[in-house]
Amino acid sequence: MAKKKNKRPQPSPRLTRPRLLDGLPGPGRTRIRLARPEDSDQFGALLEAATGDVEQAHLDAVAASRCGAWLLDGLSGGARTMIEPLARADANGDLSHAALALALPLVAEGRDRTLAGALLALPPGTVVQTVRDAGYEQHALLAMLKYAKIKALAVAEDARGQGLGAALLKRCIQVYWQLDFMLLYGQFEPGRALGPFYDRSGFTVLPPGQATDIGYVLTGRPIGLGAGPGEQLFFRWNRN
Repeated sequence: MAKKKNKRPQPSPRLTRPRLLDGLPGPGRTRIRLARPEDSDQFGALLEAATGDVEQAHLDAVAASRCGAWLLDGLSGGARTMIEPLARADANGDLSHAALALALPLVAEGRDRTLAGALLALPPGTVVQTVRDAGYEQHALLAMLKYAKIKALAVAEDARGQGLGAALLKRCIQVYWQLDFMLLYGQFEPGRALGPFYDRSGFTVLPPGQATDIGYVLTGRPIGLGAGPGEQLFFRWNRN
């Protein structure tokens, strides 16, 4: 009797602007979508509980439909559509606007229209400055289109155990990989024991205090990246 061939997992359909805005199916009949202006208060409350370090500028940008605007444009017209507005923002000395437009605010909306989870990823200011300080000014700007930091990921207490965190992380990865980003990373306090969660999602989790090189693929020279004091770094390279 012939052996059954193992079927390869089917790739996820490419994301589009309408699909990300309308929402994609998530666990427990939730919808994973980009945060809307009316979500800003719930979005902020969820993230605040997870990190305690949410900038009001990001919540204001969600409320004004500015947060993630360039990522949506990239899903419609391709990753190259983000280059010109970024160069223009740099020329105008307005990279703070660029950082908001390149941030990704995702939510998991429950059946009752309340938010059961939230994720915020954004351009890594520390990495951009490190690359600039190493003497690679143009590469520092490029880093905003190649590296992204997962700032916070939160699931409401009464919605945990359903896989919402993994679903939000999956869509975050899909957005950035489709837009040709190279690296996603973040950090967490060891006491939160999040290592296995990120490991299951394909991230490398380093011990506290350990760093990794993130500069060679961008500049041809090593540039170290580590977590802050008392934190652990997790990261994942785009191997597509």
